[in-house]
Amino acid sequence: MSDNDLRNGAFVNRVKGKVKRAAGSLFGDARLKREGELHEQKADATEESVLREGEAEQQREEAELTARERELAVEQQRLAAEEAEDARAARLDEERRVEAQRLDREYAARDAAATRDEQSQQAKINAEQAGAAQERARVQREARAIEVEAERARAAAEALGRAADEEAR
Repeated sequence: MSDNDLRNGAFVNRVKGKVKRAAGSLFGDARLKREGELHEQKADATEESVLREGEAEQQREEAELTARERELAVEQQRLAAEEAEDARAARLDEERRVEAQRLDREYAARDAAATRDEQSQQAKINAEQAGAAQERARVQREARAIEVEAERARAAAEALGRAADEEAR
């Protein structure tokens, strides 16, 4: 059922409730008055359900956007690290050509440092990717919790509707 259908149903239940409650008060019919109250409670619960579902959807969208932004930032860092490594390699090749004997001794030290830098950057990227995944999972858990609340509210609304229908019989 769409949100508009639920909202329309809530509106109809609210109007039915007010009419029945007013009629029950006017004619002194406690059962009719109680039916009216139940219809209004069902309308409240339905509106709460629609609100919760909207909040859950918004949180899911925000979580997806946040996760995507983090993924893009991590990818930018990875590309920058690759570009830095490419520039370093080109520089080393030129130095080798110009000063082959001197670079033979220094190359091992520079290469080890570059590897450590690359590993450090890769470790940072991996940590940020893991953080982004954890954040996404946390936000998805929160969104699921809101969905569960919305489902409970919907179930309560349906139960109230059934109770109102049973009392109406």
